[in-house]
Amino acid sequence: MSVNRPIVSLLLCVQVISTLFLWTLDAADLVSEAKFAIFLAIDLLCFALVAYVYRMSKSGQVISRVWMLVGSFGLVVLLFSGLFFP
Repeated sequence: MSVNRPIVSLLLCVQVISTLFLWTLDAADLVSEAKFAIFLAIDLLCFALVAYVYRMSKSGQVISRVWMLVGSFGLVVLLFSGLFFP
């Protein structure tokens, strides 16, 4: 589990920052509703990646770099679309 600790801690930091940003949004604005959906997707994807790392490390299997790269790419795309597009 010591090899996976930096991965999980980074994912949890992204999840905490995304959740704190969700609390600051105004629910009455249409732009805020779209941003809420994007940042909720970031939270769910982070949770899925943490669960994947936990499940693989518990069963003693090797974590697939392909799945981690696909998930990380998805997080980056969602993060930039949530921050820079209205």
